[in-house]
Amino acid sequence: MKQITIITENQSGEVAQISSLLGDLGININDIEVEKGEDLGVITLSVDKYDAALKAIRGAGFQAITQDALLVRLEDKPGALAKIATRFVEKSIELRSMHIIQRRNGHAHVSIVTTDNNQAAELLKDVIVG
Repeated sequence: MKQITIITENQSGEVAQISSLLGDLGININDIEVEKGEDLGVITLSVDKYDAALKAIRGAGFQAITQDALLVRLEDKPGALAKIATRFVEKSIELRSMHIIQRRNGHAHVSIVTTDNNQAAELLKDVIVG
């Protein structure tokens, strides 16, 4: 799974502009997370048409970077994320991002980006999706 991270100058209306741009192109946003600071903002999203979305976002003048993310399925209960994070600590793999994408029927789908996704995928082979 790939995710797109957009670094913004924390101006009003950026989410509306990006979501309208993608919607006009028939690109569905599967997941979005918005974090705003005093000067900068970060918008992280996954979409159904990755290449077209990245091209459109960059073409609109936004600074966008991409990352490969691992998608895992966990039981939706207290401590489930802690068990995954502990596996990384034991192997000295640092988390770059972790997003709960969906919670349904007692399970959660979580997007994870680490400093070593190959090793992380091996550690998570019992819960990785796809």
